[in-house]
Amino acid sequence: MSIDQPTDADRAQASEQNTSRMWKFVENFADKSGSYLHPQREITEFLVIGLARNIDEVGRPLCPCMFFEDKQEEIRKKEWICPCEEMQRWKYCH
Repeated sequence: MSIDQPTDADRAQASEQNTSRMWKFVENFADKSGSYLHPQREITEFLVIGLARNIDEVGRPLCPCMFFEDKQEEIRKKEWICPCEEMQRWKYCH
């Protein structure tokens, strides 16, 4: 099974600056924490785009796999800011 590649429209959802920043972040986090990026790079790319989009929108890399009624409240709680508590504990991402 494979997933479609991100399109230019997908990539345009987030600034190039924050997308680049999030690529460096996830690669460095994986190296330092002993966790792994998804073997299908396109899945990681969709995640990176979502993290970057949330930085553009609210200033923090909130987990793009979650729905938040109140993103500011989630930022205050810090549970789903990447790397979220689940990621730090289990070393895997959604």
